[in-house]
Amino acid sequence: MSNLATTLVETAQRYPQRRAVQGHDRSLTFAELDEYSARAAGALLAHGVLPGDRVGLRLSYSPTFTVLYFGALRTGAIVMPLYPTARSLAARPRDDVCGPRLVFTSPDMAVAQEIRMSDTTFVPVGDDFLDQMTFWPQHTGVVDRADHDPAAVVRTGDTTRAAGETMLSHRTLRGAALTTRMLIGERAANDDRRNASFSSTSPAYGLTALILSGACLSACGRLAAVPHGGRQDTAALSLAPGLGCRR
Repeated sequence: MSNLATTLVETAQRYPQRRAVQGHDRSLTFAELDEYSARAAGALLAHGVLPGDRVGLRLSYSPTFTVLYFGALRTGAIVMPLYPTARSLAARPRDDVCGPRLVFTSPDMAVAQEIRMSDTTFVPVGDDFLDQMTFWPQHTGVVDRADHDPAAVVRTGDTTRAAGETMLSHRTLRGAALTTRMLIGERAANDDRRNASFSSTSPAYGLTALILSGACLSACGRLAAVPHGGRQDTAALSLAPGLGCRR
């Protein structure tokens, strides 16, 4: 098993009309999630994002977050989930090679100040963001990544230094998704509706949003997020610190 986004493509082929993500006023089927994430990948590639580049998501868990998450993974980029207060972590000073190349963020007047202090591109995400993506070009492929390659990075504390980072590999996130499903979503995987989605009563940011987005993949087929014939690492927490900086 390689890039986690490959599992999304396979799941969309097997269960296209099953619900994958549920938001407050919008839901996406696996087919829609696959299509929108392909459009997100197409836009990222057009912007010059390369495998190993970092893409920040300063958004709460939602259909849009999940679309951008898998879109970034499709390009081989490393996702950096951010909290709304983590402004110093979102901006990339010009001498910080480990900062995000691009950050999707909720509209905020403070973004203008961040743009002036870094070379990070900030993309405002409004309520109609998914509707706008309908016209974006699609990149239906998935960049090959090994299980141990970094898929996401979480920075701890108010620091822009790589020393305060924890890298999560594709294998780790796959295991975390399955563990989440087993802990809080097993009933959803087995009920008659076969609902793979999670709804959130309060905003979920950062690592929580990341894990909830990936958890939908382990619903259909019970163990869709686990490689066939492979170990069921339901608590795969192997970390790879210090990886993923584009020099």
